[in-house]
Amino acid sequence: MAPKQPPTEQRVILPNISWTQFEQLIQELGVERETRLTYWRGKLEMMTPVAEHERCHKLMESLILVMADELRMPVKTIAPVTLKNPDLGCATEPDACYYFHASGNQLPNQTTLYFPEDPIPDLLVEVALTKSNLEKLPLYANLGIPEVWRYITTAGEDVLKGQLLIYRLQDSRYIAHSTSGIFPFLPANRILEFLEQSDSMSLSVALRVLRAWIQEKL
Repeated sequence: MAPKQPPTEQRVILPNISWTQFEQLIQELGVERETRLTYWRGKLEMMTPVAEHERCHKLMESLILVMADELRMPVKTIAPVTLKNPDLGCATEPDACYYFHASGNQLPNQTTLYFPEDPIPDLLVEVALTKSNLEKLPLYANLGIPEVWRYITTAGEDVLKGQLLIYRLQDSRYIAHSTSGIFPFLPANRILEFLEQSDSMSLSVALRVLRAWIQEKL
């Protein structure tokens, strides 16, 4: 008997959706919905995350907060978050956005950000346990997000043994990099190592190992 496949994200694409229809759908689904929405060029993707998706996101958030703490960097997390630019007709709901450089009175307190009025986050994190049928990097570029981390796997894989891709915005398009621009000594493979250690060692031990590694680099 074939092994049972773990539950994974469900994605549905709806074509020919107007911005008005998209906004109406958000209102109908309500604030307690689990479904994540992405709107781009008249197409609407609806994605329902599973527990493993949230686990990956929370582990990456733990790493980011520890990095900021060790580097004495101010950090603000917005999650859940909805990013919208009505003029461009694009919107997305990534796992989290982070600010590292703006002062307190410049930072938004709401979970829906409207561009270009609201300050642009320094970092966007996206977890994808299944491949999206929408190409989101051009959408993120249109929103002006300087750095994007994408953690991806394919159906049936161990969700903590995926691939971490770091993109930095250059001349209105993203270029893949092996290291973060926000944390210049942090390579993508060290992020993956932390995810694996959090599973094999326990999260508390993996965080202590991470702090020791950062202090050694400093």
